[in-house]
Formats: sequence, structure tokens, C-alpha cells
Amino acid sequence: MNQILQELLAVKDGIGVCWVGNAGWLLRAEGKLIAFDLDLDRASRLQPSPVPTEDIAPVLDVSFVTHGHGDHFGEPTSRILAERSSCTFVIPANCVERAATCGIPEARVTVARPRQPLEVAGISVEPQRALHGHTNFSIYRGANLDDCGYVLTLNGRRVFHPGDSFLLQDHLEDLGELGVLFVSPTLHNMHVADSRTLIETLRPDFVFPQHFGTYQPTEQNSYWTVGYPDELRAALSPEMQPRFHKLDQGTIFRIP
Repeated sequence: MNQILQELLAVKDGIGVCWVGNAGWLLRAEGKLIAFDLDLDRASRLQPSPVPTEDIAPVLDVSFVTHGHGDHFGEPTSRILAERSSCTFVIPANCVERAATCGIPEARVTVARPRQPLEVAGISVEPQRALHGHTNFSIYRGANLDDCGYVLTLNGRRVFHPGDSFLLQDHLEDLGELGVLFVSPTLHNMHVADSRTLIETLRPDFVFPQHFGTYQPTEQNSYWTVGYPDELRAALSPEMQPRFHKLDQGTIFRIP
């Protein structure tokens, strides 16, 4: 088994967090392995995933998908998980057809709808509204109200992955106290100013930037492949800067 995965599975207390590129994460908590937005097998990655999908598959309990774009709902990765894993997929309603295309059995799919809480594998899940952006700080013409972010309660901490979304009133007023926040400072998400507003308003204990440094940037895709985590950290208040943790892919961060 992959050494990083072995170390992550050895986490017995608190939450183990491992970034696997873009908006993809592996979390170890309460004896479960949980994933967000896995796209580990794309040819345009700048480097291979630090943890291979084939190693993740036998031990993965739940895979959360925020929306149907390939960098979040990776088809090659999902096909491997469909074939070699028994994990549950939590997906938005607009991803059901894509899940079937990837060979995911219907019995392993749980449909999430924004603002409708549910429980999966003993985990409290609060799906959140997400509204996808595009270039020049515009809302994507294909933005879909089925897209989700997720708040999970793990080891007594509330963990929020917003998916791809502009800053919403829901984020600032309805989330309550957060322990962990993943944030995407890209042009098609909250960029620097709105990410700062989100962080300074919610004031989570731990903040992890994502959606950068994973795929080869081009003139056409730089609005979503290029992120600004360093600029975001510099914009934060002195109190929040120590809570901001920019991880290398494959690094395991332990949260008490």
C-alpha cells in the first residue's frame, strides 16, 4: 500500500487531512476514510497523484462530489472506484446520469440536495448551495442550483468544502461555527477578496487553500487552473494567518 495512505489510515484521533490536488482531499476521522472531488488520473496533471486511486479504492468509505466538472468528478478515477471499491458516492442530483456513465451502481449512490441535511455512513452531512463562476468574475452560464458544497461533522468539528462557488449569503450567515475550511482563491471561485471575506467572517480554526498547482495552465484554462493562495494569506488578518495552511500534495496534516 502507498506509504502516504498507510500513514493517513494510521490516524486514530482527531482528523487527518491530505491534499491530493485541485479540490481533492482525503480525510481520516472516526475510523473512516472520506474523499472530496477526486480527479487523480487525468493526463494533464503536472505530477501524478501522491496516492494512487488503486490504493485508495479498497479502503475508501465515502466519496463526496460537489459537481459534474471533470476536475471534480474525474471519470477515470470514478471508474476505478466503481470497479474496485465499495464506497458510497454522495453526489448532486445533476450528477446521477454521469455516475451511471462511470459505472457506479445505483445502490452506492446517495443524492445530496442543497439545504437538505442527511446522514451517510454515520456522518452528519449538510449540503450547501454552490453557484459556479467563470471568467472575469462572472457567473457561469451553466451554473446549476443542484451543485453542492458540504459541511461534515467529524470528530466534533464542522468541516466545510464549498465546491466551486462564488461567495453566497448562505456562506456568511448560515454555516455557524466551523473548525475546518477548504477555500479556492481562483478567478472562477471566490478569488482573493471574497475568500478573505469568507475566512474573516467564519474564522475557522484551520484553513486550507485548494484549486491551484495541479494541472498545466493554458491561456484558455488559467481562470480555473491558477490559484492565488499566497496572495490570500498575505491579505488575511494577523490573527487568521497562522490558521492558514498551504499544503504540498501528499502532506498529511493532523487536526486534534
